Amino acid sequence: MSEPPSIVQNLKEDFTMSSKRTTTEKMEDTREKIAELQNYLKKLENTDKEAKRKARTKRLCRRGGFIESILPDTITLSEERFDAFVKRHIANDHGLRILNKLLAEQEKEDADNTTTEIVQKNITLPALSEKAAVEPETESGELEEI
Repeated sequence: MSEPPSIVQNLKEDFTMSSKRTTTEKMEDTREKIAELQNYLKKLENTDKEAKRKARTKRLCRRGGFIESILPDTITLSEERFDAFVKRHIANDHGLRILNKLLAEQEKEDADNTTTEIVQKNITLPALSEKAAVEPETESGELEEI
């Protein structure tokens, strides 16, 4: 995909040539630049949609293939019977409890990984650094009242 139009370069050109152009010409050029950026935004959105669609297709194929590999007899089932099999034996109360447990474990792992990444990158959050600047610590380590 091509890069967005160089707004900075265009603005520099506008500034240097501004005395030679009428207000109407400047407005028309600005409208054209807006249209170019809107088209570029649409291209980015389409690229994002396509990437998400491809990821979903890959995930569905991989998971469907996994089920067929461990339960090869499901290959010969009709769609209706396969749906009934999944609903009866996987999407039941027991299966949903297991799924909820797995989701909770995944959320905890994701939160732990995020915390680890923040510590590893030594990221300071703006809110924390502002508070530290407003409330300096004393020599004993306690916050000093201002």
